[in-house]
Amino acid sequence: MKGDLFIPNGSVEGTVDAYPSKSYAQRILLLGLMSRSGIEVKNYGKCSDSEAVKSSVISLGAGIEGEDRKFVIKGPLKFNNSDINCCQSGLCMRMFAPVLSLSGEDFRLFGDESLLKRSNEHIPEILGQLGAECSISGRYLHVKGPLKSGIVKINKPVGSQLVSGLLYALSVVEGDSKILITDPVSVSYIRMTADLLNRFGAGINMVSDGEISISGGRQFCGGSITVEGDWSSAAFFLVAGAIAGRVKVSGLNEKSIQPDRAILDYLSGCGARVSTGRSSVEVSGSELKGFSADIEDHPDLFIPLVILALNCNGESRIYNYGRLKHKESDRPAAIIDELLRAGAKISQKENFISIEKSSLSLTEMRTYDDHRLAMGFATAALTSTRGLWIKDPSCVNKSFPLFFDMLESIRSGREE
Repeated sequence: MKGDLFIPNGSVEGTVDAYPSKSYAQRILLLGLMSRSGIEVKNYGKCSDSEAVKSSVISLGAGIEGEDRKFVIKGPLKFNNSDINCCQSGLCMRMFAPVLSLSGEDFRLFGDESLLKRSNEHIPEILGQLGAECSISGRYLHVKGPLKSGIVKINKPVGSQLVSGLLYALSVVEGDSKILITDPVSVSYIRMTADLLNRFGAGINMVSDGEISISGGRQFCGGSITVEGDWSSAAFFLVAGAIAGRVKVSGLNEKSIQPDRAILDYLSGCGARVSTGRSSVEVSGSELKGFSADIEDHPDLFIPLVILALNCNGESRIYNYGRLKHKESDRPAAIIDELLRAGAKISQKENFISIEKSSLSLTEMRTYDDHRLAMGFATAALTSTRGLWIKDPSCVNKSFPLFFDMLESIRSGREE
């Protein structure tokens, strides 16, 4: 998708399929790299982040046979010595670093210019606690093992992705390990990783949010797994239903442990009509009222919640958003700047962001190469005065290449 994209205002009505979760897909691909028995993967969805991980596991020696959406992945006896291009995927870099440290060989991970600027300075110190050599030089993250079992202490992490990578690595090294975390964040994503690995032979015990015990010397078994529909990207459509009509999203696991399932609580709490089925959610509009949100455990809901708040009576407040400045963009600063230009009533207070009901005027919205900003501004356009222009809309390819096609399929009352 080249050039800017205009999204008119208007209502939405219809059904869309949830796009496969890139968070799950990337975790499953890394698991496949480490499984000698082979794992059948169903409902894989292409996006640039998942494709970066897929290319990486292939370069390291994984075999993949099948089709685009369904295939079998099997890991090698030994990793190929290959540079790993993570492109824009922070999850790729932070999960692969501990896993590649299992080897006694030197590995280099790199990516787009912005990736190594996004809070990676903690990786060398943490891996060093377990005997690995790790350093950052220019655009490269260098790692060399062998990583050993033991106790690792992590103080006030900015995210959970490195912890997820440690769960993979420490499950296969000899000896048991323990991870102790002071002020943990995004714990639900750590639980998501632990749940996946335990299903395939790991022995990970979440003693508490800040203490994890890992049994070492495990081998990941084979099996079959279906990539869940993604609650993060589905949140934009569910918010669209709440502010501009009615939307049903199918292919969602109602009992999912994905943290962004919390969008249902916020939608219900602000007055939207929410109906859940076995594998679908339907949301329609009503009189919406302001709300408070603590997003420490589900930071990817930040932008959908800001757009929801713009359509709620009274003031809404969003807390614990600070670490989002280290995402693809400085996400809080970017969305505040862009929405202010469009006429929104939004301001940054000492420890929260305040949003009041606002009508956005016709504006060209800069996306800062941030996929979630693009999806958020497109959703906001539905209730704007005359629509919004979205600059560089192709950035949605990072997680959801079909987003704009799906939005168009339900816009202005068109049924799917």
